[in-house]
Amino acid sequence: MTTNVKEDMDALIENEWNYLQDNRTEWSLLEGKAVDLEVLEHILRCILHLGNTDKMGQEFRECLKVQNPDGGWSKVSDSDKTSIWVTAFVALKLARGNGVLNDAAISGAVDHCLESVLSWQKEDGHWFDDEWSNLDTTCSVTYFLTICQVMNDKLNDERINKARVRGFEYIMSQHRDSGLWKDNQFHPSGIETTAHLMQYTLIPAHFMDKIEFAEQSCLDAAEGLLGEQADNGSWDNENTDHTMDALRNLMLVGDAFNQRDKYQSSIERGVNWLVEIKNDKGWGDFPEEPSNIERTADGLDTLLKYKRYLSGKRMSDFWAFTK
Repeated sequence: MTTNVKEDMDALIENEWNYLQDNRTEWSLLEGKAVDLEVLEHILRCILHLGNTDKMGQEFRECLKVQNPDGGWSKVSDSDKTSIWVTAFVALKLARGNGVLNDAAISGAVDHCLESVLSWQKEDGHWFDDEWSNLDTTCSVTYFLTICQVMNDKLNDERINKARVRGFEYIMSQHRDSGLWKDNQFHPSGIETTAHLMQYTLIPAHFMDKIEFAEQSCLDAAEGLLGEQADNGSWDNENTDHTMDALRNLMLVGDAFNQRDKYQSSIERGVNWLVEIKNDKGWGDFPEEPSNIERTADGLDTLLKYKRYLSGKRMSDFWAFTK
């Protein structure tokens, strides 16, 4: 499709949100069937960014009904096998949503999860999930810990700070000279892994712990991402998921470290490519593939963050790393 992204931003956002709403049976626990909670947490993020949390609060509350006794959540709502990666992302969406909903039951569920997550950390600082890499799992948990602290004014909670910093130190121990973090088993190119680690672990280390080399690590990794962008604006062989990850990351890093001018062209080319190759409604994992809910939610989230980025407002607030 051909469109002017900046001029048509609101129409694009509405179009993708309507697609997600039209397919509620694929993601909403209110529909009374088993749901992929990884997909649902992608939708909850969009609800937060759209400002629809109060109106759609029951979508958050329903997550409490499928919380496991150990405080975690499963990949699929009718399973009792806790996934730490999924747990972290569901719980942080609940923590963020409760900033609007102020629901005591949600607060209790998040606190239960927090206690469990802290007990699950390994001695070397990482968290383990047998379906995800240690890097991705660890950064998702440090992200959850950050959100818990910011949303609940617990920035001085030393127990949480210590756990989060240990996770940061583990991730830094896996650093690669190219500026990218590569996991040969999960994501050999390093694009998605690097983008996740920068957003969810390194940026909080900068804002919350004032770790001096976190900034330089982010800038080095961003340089690595820039070097991997294709001429058409995509990343990782036209992988829409990884392109969205790279773009959101560059928006956050560029704003956080006053590098907007340096990354502007790269961000514009990437967003324009995403819009150019999208389906009439939604995205697939690669161009010309059928749309799916998870990727469309990622695409909508990218558009919402790009809209904020263009407005000049602080991006770290949108991630809830700052207030």
